[in-house]
Amino acid sequence: MDNKLYIIGIGPGDKNYIYPAANKLIEASDVLIGGRRNLDLFLHLEKEEVVIGNNLAGIERYMLKHIGKKKMAVLASGDPGVFSISEYLKNRLVDVELLVYPGISSLQYLCAKINKSWDDIFIASLHGRELNNLTNIVKNHGKVILFTGGASSHVHVCRELISSGLGDVTVTIGEKLSYPEERIVTGSPEEMAKLEFDSLSIMLVEHPGKGLAIKQVWEMATPGIPDELFVRGDVPMTKEEIRAVALSKMRLREDSVVYDIGAGTGSISIECGLIVKKGRVYAVEKKKDALALIRENVLKFGLGNVKVVEGVAPDILMDLPKPDRIFIGGTDGRMDSILDWAAEMNHQIRIVVNAVAIETAGEAIAGLNSRGFRDIDIAGVSVSKGRLVGRKHMMQALNPIYIISAEK
Repeated sequence: MDNKLYIIGIGPGDKNYIYPAANKLIEASDVLIGGRRNLDLFLHLEKEEVVIGNNLAGIERYMLKHIGKKKMAVLASGDPGVFSISEYLKNRLVDVELLVYPGISSLQYLCAKINKSWDDIFIASLHGRELNNLTNIVKNHGKVILFTGGASSHVHVCRELISSGLGDVTVTIGEKLSYPEERIVTGSPEEMAKLEFDSLSIMLVEHPGKGLAIKQVWEMATPGIPDELFVRGDVPMTKEEIRAVALSKMRLREDSVVYDIGAGTGSISIECGLIVKKGRVYAVEKKKDALALIRENVLKFGLGNVKVVEGVAPDILMDLPKPDRIFIGGTDGRMDSILDWAAEMNHQIRIVVNAVAIETAGEAIAGLNSRGFRDIDIAGVSVSKGRLVGRKHMMQALNPIYIISAEK
């Protein structure tokens, strides 16, 4: 017996959509491994079965124990290349030869049914995942396929689209595809949110206007969004030049989890949200007028991965997902308690503090140093902006800012 494991795509559900080559392999296998619904299709073969649930570690041990002794086939819904167990097995069973046999995915099936091409579709799964990047995904792609499941139901998706200003997109939902009770419905997010669908459904979200992506407020890849693009009130805002330097010091990744403490108008949160497309930003603020401005700006820039958190740090932070980047723009006199809380993190984090007052800068430097933060960097940034006086330009200085960064 060879050291091979077969991963076989069995299509959307109906046995008629399984390729003949896949059927032959399944019939020749000693053990079938898969979800209960997939295994039920082959009960007549009376094969040994291993049911996949929340037991992946146990499944892995079983495979390693019997590889080379039994011919095993993993039954993957749809196509193994689309959000299946195959990636997990590839990373875990490094000494096993994996032979993958394609299947018809529910994506292909749905697009064929509604006569849509899928060569320009962005594919995302919300099964067991948060909706934090949904708005960014939809805004940046004319067609998006979403595999729903778990807490991220079609209702949650539709409500998120509406609240993010994307209520005019078109949503198509396919339920129990290829089965006799198959249902495919198209409508607006508001209309679709009122209907009931199976939790494991597939959604196609399309922009109006022949699938062209909605124009963004800021389409550039560089930071430093012009100040005038933000909704502003009487709340202080980090100016664009300072913002650009502070963001460079944060060294963000696409999947960073960021806290913006003392978020003000939310300008730092917005910039971070545009960069951490696969991450999450928590804009922490206690003042009511500032909170209203942050929410307006989040809606204006259409960022679903920026969450507004009302309260005082560090108390309000305890129940949030742990960050790997923290920006401190205001502490309300609680610098020490915030740094105490940050110092207790058991993973690597990077902190950037913006300070206008010399005393605040000194407090931040001493606090970071005494708590074991390393690579403390201090930059004094002074910016002057040109303004027209008569027919000539004069430079007008802005308040100098101290930008302190460090890691733990």
